[in-house]
Amino acid sequence: MPHAALALVIQCLDYRFQSATRRFLLAKGLKDKYDLVSIAGSAKDLLGKDKSYILKQIEISVRLHGIKEVYLIHHLDCGAYGGRQAFKNIKTEKARHLSNLAKAKKIINKKFPRLKVKRVIASFIGNKISLKLV
Repeated sequence: MPHAALALVIQCLDYRFQSATRRFLLAKGLKDKYDLVSIAGSAKDLLGKDKSYILKQIEISVRLHGIKEVYLIHHLDCGAYGGRQAFKNIKTEKARHLSNLAKAKKIINKKFPRLKVKRVIASFIGNKISLKLV
C-alpha cells in the first residue's frame, strides 16, 4: 500500500462544526491521517434503504488506505434530522442520535468486522462546540 490513513471520518456537512471537528481529530492524533466523508446527517443514511454510498466510501478507504477505524460524528440541532424543533427536548434528541450511532456501528461492523467504530456527538455548550466520544 503506497500510502495509508489511520481512520475514515464520517461527519455531517454542517459548516458550524468543521473547525471543532478538526481540533477534535487533531487531539486524537489524526492530523493529516484520515479520509473524510461529509454528508448531511452523517451516518443517518446507513439506517435507510440505500446504505450503498456510505458503505462504498468505507470499502474504498479500507482497500486504498488500509484504515483501521471509523469515526461517526453526529451533532445536535442537525437539519437532516429536522433540527432541534423536531424533538420534544434535548434529552430525546440526544437519545435518537445515540441510538442511530449504535445501529450504524452494528451495520458497519457486520460488513467490516475488523474496523473499530468510534461514535462521537457534537453539541453546543454556550457558544462553543464540544465533541465527545460516546
